[in-house]
Amino acid sequence: MSPFTLPWGLYVHIPFCQARCTYCDFNTVTGMGEGDHIRYVEALVREWSGEEIPDGPMVSIFFGGGTPSLIDPQLLAQVIQAVRARVPFAAEMEITVETNPGTVTDDKLRILREAGVNRLSIGAQARQNAHLIALNRIHDVAAIDDTVRMARAAGFANISLDAIYGLPGQTMAEWQETVEGLLRLGPQHLSLYALIVEAGTPLQQQLERGAIRLPHDDVTAEMADWAEQRLTDAGLLPYEISNYAQPGYESRHNRLYWQLEPYLALGAGAHAYVEGRRWWNMRGVRRYMEMVEDGRDPMDNEEKLSRDEEMREYLWLGLRQRRGVVRMEFQDRFGRDPVVVFEPAFAALNEQSLVTVSPAAIQLTRRGRDVANVVARALVDASPSEAHS
Repeated sequence: MSPFTLPWGLYVHIPFCQARCTYCDFNTVTGMGEGDHIRYVEALVREWSGEEIPDGPMVSIFFGGGTPSLIDPQLLAQVIQAVRARVPFAAEMEITVETNPGTVTDDKLRILREAGVNRLSIGAQARQNAHLIALNRIHDVAAIDDTVRMARAAGFANISLDAIYGLPGQTMAEWQETVEGLLRLGPQHLSLYALIVEAGTPLQQQLERGAIRLPHDDVTAEMADWAEQRLTDAGLLPYEISNYAQPGYESRHNRLYWQLEPYLALGAGAHAYVEGRRWWNMRGVRRYMEMVEDGRDPMDNEEKLSRDEEMREYLWLGLRQRRGVVRMEFQDRFGRDPVVVFEPAFAALNEQSLVTVSPAAIQLTRRGRDVANVVARALVDASPSEAHS
């Protein structure tokens, strides 16, 4: 199947935040008001009007940020209406809005639901107020519960909750309390992320000056293992390294990324990918708006993946999924068996017990999932002689 006829999605970046979390290195801004929100959404709609539409079915829209739920929901509805005016939606269209507790009301959620939004991704992160304060989150634990309650009342039947483990000073008991508290809310999907200390963030600065200490790697590994077993027992099955879902509620949009399928993108700093070409917009929010308003392309740069690079990326993204890389699907797309093309790399990874290779698929082992970055690096660094066309 040609990448132009594959299912595809649209990412819409909403950069506005009320406050910046200590761990965040995303393209976000604080201090902008309603006038900026309106102007930015007008730029999104104008940028969309010039996008080249892939031939395949559109299966998802994902509003990420930033805090999309911070702005007037009617503005998000305008973007959905503009998209629908140009593209027929697939029958099982997934429209997700990232939502922070403390930024929604009953009316906001009702408007989003009426606009066609059918999935909320709620950033809970922890269920201890001390940790939320330390992360500079704007909400408390009670607001998490209130947000889920309001979402259910507004008709949302697909709710995802995010949480982070490996927080400074976090104990196993606190992590278990967080997971158990989120499970009681009955989510269809959970994303559990290991804390990553990104360069230039307040978190990194706190760590460097000794103001905080992170749990030992063995402790965070135990947290991940315990959560996997607990969620599996609760009927939320792992389908990707950090993601769990009730059967049928896996994120369609994120699967586009992991299967290297096409996705367009709108907004400041947003990244898109179609048929081996990746491009991204300039990060500056005001500069982005000015460029679009002047009728200029806001693209900052682009890259064209070679066939070898595309195969390697397809492999390491696919290995993040529990099903792994299906060898026949790889062969249908690239005309080669991945085990043959990358035989030395997979032989080494298999010898280290990081992957298993069967006639049907290549999958990460438990140990491989713990060091997925090592596996990814091994594939990215595979020499061109291992990936001949």
